[in-house]
Amino acid sequence: LLSDEPSDCGSTNKELVMATLKNRRKSWYARVIWYDKTGKQKEKQVPLRTKFRVEAVHRLMVVNRDENDIKDGISFMYPWMRDDGQKRILRFTLKDAVDLWMKSKKSSGVRQTTIIRYKCSLNSLFSLVSENIPLKEVNTNLIDRYKNLSLENGLTANGVNINLRSIKVFLRWCKVREYIDKVPHIGMIKTPKASPLYISDRNFAEIMRLPWLNQNIKNMFWFYRKTGCRLSEPFIGKLNGCLLLISGEYTKEGVDKEIFLSNECVGIYNMMINRRMESKGTLKSWTESLSKVFLKAVREIDGSDTKYHFHCLRHTFAVRRYLQTRDIYLVKKEMGHLSVTTTEKYAKFSLQRLQIDFPNIIE
Repeated sequence: LLSDEPSDCGSTNKELVMATLKNRRKSWYARVIWYDKTGKQKEKQVPLRTKFRVEAVHRLMVVNRDENDIKDGISFMYPWMRDDGQKRILRFTLKDAVDLWMKSKKSSGVRQTTIIRYKCSLNSLFSLVSENIPLKEVNTNLIDRYKNLSLENGLTANGVNINLRSIKVFLRWCKVREYIDKVPHIGMIKTPKASPLYISDRNFAEIMRLPWLNQNIKNMFWFYRKTGCRLSEPFIGKLNGCLLLISGEYTKEGVDKEIFLSNECVGIYNMMINRRMESKGTLKSWTESLSKVFLKAVREIDGSDTKYHFHCLRHTFAVRRYLQTRDIYLVKKEMGHLSVTTTEKYAKFSLQRLQIDFPNIIE
C-alpha cells in the first residue's frame, strides 16, 4: 500500500491493484492503475496536495475507498481540494473547470472588463464544442476543430486569436491546479500585423463639422483625442488639480496612471462628469452610447464599411505626440504602457506621412 510504485501491474483484475503513492515534483499523488477489457493499461493520478508522506498516507487511504469508482470513470473532489472541506463526486467537465476558473478570477480582483472578455471567449468555445465533455478531452485536435469551425462561421482570424489567448490562459490555470497533465498546443492563426488606425486632422475636422452632432459631444471627442484616455478612464479616475489620477486597480496595465489635462480639458472633463451623473444608465451603457455616436459620425465621412472606431482617438493621440516630441519613451509614459515595445508601433509611420496628415502640428 505504501510503495512508491504499483504492484501486480500485469494483473487484469482491477480489484487486485491498489492505489499507490507517487512523489512528483516534491508533492504526493495517489496513483491508480488498472487494465481495461483489452488489456490496455489505464492510469489516474489524484493530487494529495501535500509534501508530507504521513499526511499523504492518510489521504491515500481515502482515495483507496473510491478506487473502483475511479476505475469506472467517476471523478472526485476530495476535502483537501475544496474550500468547504467536503468531498464531492464530480465528472469534471469543461464547464466545471470554466466555472471554477471564472470564480477564481472574480475573487482575485481581475478587472471586470477582462472577465467579460474571458466569458465571451469561452462562450465562443461552448457554441462550437460541447461544454459537457470531460476536461481531459480538451486536446490539440479539439482546439484545431474549434479554430476551423470559427473561421467557417465567419469569425475573423484576429477574433479567433483573441479567443484562443483566453482559452490558453484558462488551460494554463487548469495545469497549475493539476486538473490536466499538460496544456495542449494552441497555434495562433497567422495574420499580417496591421498598423494602428489614426484619424488625420482633415478627417477629424470633417467629424467636428457634422451639423447633427451637438457641441458637447464634439468637445468629448476632442478631449479623448487630446488626452489619449481610454473610453472609461475619465469616469474612474479622480481629478487632482490638472492631473487625472487613475488607480492601478482600474487600469489595463495594473499600475497607477497620471494624465495631464490642460485648462480646456479640465473644463470639458467637468462637463463630462456632470452629464454622466445626470444620466440614469450604467457607466458601461453611457460609454457604449458615446462610442456608437462616434461610429455613426465616422461612417458618415468614411463610408459604412469604415474600419475606424472610438479607440482610434487614442491611437491618434499617440502618433500626434510622437510627431510633436520624437520621444518614444515620453509617449510610452503618457500612454501608460508598461513596456516601450507596446508603444513602438506608433513610431513606425514615416514622418513625412504624419506631417501630411497632421499639418496643424507642423504649423
